[in-house]
Amino acid sequence: MRDDGPTQAWQVRNADVASRDKIAVVTAAHDARKPVLLGTGERRRCSAVVDHGPSIGIPRGRRQGHGEYPPCSAGRYYARATIDPGGTVPAPEPLPAHVLADPAFVSACAHREIGSVFQLARRAGIGPAQLARRTGLSISRVTEITSGGRTVSSMDVIERIADGLRIPGRMLGLADRPWEQTPGPFAFGPAAVPETWEVLDMMSRSTASDSALTHLEAAVADVAYRYPSTPPAESVPALQRQLVGVHAMLDRPQSIAARRRGVRILAAVAGLLGLAHHDLGDRGRSEAHFHLGAVAAGEGEADDLTAWLLTMQSIVEYTAGRRDTAAVLLDQADALAATAAPRRRRAWVAANRARAVAAGGDRPTALAALDQAAHHLDLSEDEVVGGLDFFTAPRLDGIAGETYAHLGEHDAAGRLLEAAISARAVADVKGRSVLTLDLAEVRLAQGDLDAALGTAHAALDLAGTAMVQPLVLRARAFQQALAPWAAERPVRELAVRVRESSHQLARA
Repeated sequence: MRDDGPTQAWQVRNADVASRDKIAVVTAAHDARKPVLLGTGERRRCSAVVDHGPSIGIPRGRRQGHGEYPPCSAGRYYARATIDPGGTVPAPEPLPAHVLADPAFVSACAHREIGSVFQLARRAGIGPAQLARRTGLSISRVTEITSGGRTVSSMDVIERIADGLRIPGRMLGLADRPWEQTPGPFAFGPAAVPETWEVLDMMSRSTASDSALTHLEAAVADVAYRYPSTPPAESVPALQRQLVGVHAMLDRPQSIAARRRGVRILAAVAGLLGLAHHDLGDRGRSEAHFHLGAVAAGEGEADDLTAWLLTMQSIVEYTAGRRDTAAVLLDQADALAATAAPRRRRAWVAANRARAVAAGGDRPTALAALDQAAHHLDLSEDEVVGGLDFFTAPRLDGIAGETYAHLGEHDAAGRLLEAAISARAVADVKGRSVLTLDLAEVRLAQGDLDAALGTAHAALDLAGTAMVQPLVLRARAFQQALAPWAAERPVRELAVRVRESSHQLARA
């Protein structure tokens, strides 16, 4: 049976019940809250009001001990119902606000540990039968999941669980659910993942252990280091969990030293979330998290971290085509990095600044900034590559290639981009696909349309389903550059793929 909305009820009218119909009608009369079981005859007729809820059809199966029917009382058959709308019943009740706000529940959702979600729901008084009714699962399957005997990976099942328990989609790494978009009388308390204004409000008020802070710093650094090789939709739940953790820590009295470390961690998490939401095409959340990060870095008195945040934000502005804004941010970042940042970070800031000013046509400043980046990178050999400081020679080659392309030196740009693509880690699909599309633009500027089109197709092939906003924006810009050849079949074929890349990003 289908779930068509939060306020529909269904009437079962003249439902046929046949001995060979191995189908279950899912719900019960809303006052009885029991499955509809109908006699033992070969064929019966019935009329009953059935509670609407998430679809809980039991698939064709074998009855325990009898080898024919879905699990039920011996000799009884479920109904195949024909349904039509009628009447109204309340939407599924949301979980209590204290459950949604429980850090353990937030963590379980972020990692999609559905067994833990069910355990915590049971502590709130929602038993296996009610979980089954609300999520569309059999009671035996709910029990298996709760005990850890079965995991849940199907997106369809995860969505049904979110809808049946009224868990906000973002807590499970999903898009907002349809019922979240329509306020109604069943609206409930604040989501467990804090909004940026809640964190900022909390920061305006004034001890975690050193070990706890060290572990949290290491966890954030690990996410940052792995980000290039991880789809942003997979990074967001871990970052949200870290945001919840540092939010809870800062909401308690802390020593000055612990608080300073905490807000610096907050700044890093917020910056990574800002980039991730940009990659997913969500400008509003991206800007909100970058603002949160800037406030946190300022409170933490961390010029090196502020420089990192400004550079991250400049990358967002650059890929969105706002090159002048990116250059202003990088001028600020460069000045701050000069006083406090490690050499590897200073090299990263300088390289991004070179690319941004080259896009504006400032050749002398761009080349000077590239030289500065190479100099800092040479002096960073003793620094560890990891965490927030991941900049390496292949990454410099990639940015230098883009810089030379902006300056019209396409042969040099092509060589640098080819070297960067071949040296980047295989797992860095996002970076390699963006660089490959940059190379396609260079081939077009060199006058080789066939090579340009082939390289653009290779970039989209490389990205596969891991589509991100920077690649989509680059692909659109490249397609616009092909306007003089728009009538040619290969160009039209690429246009279809570029449109599909936008649809893929929207679905992500």
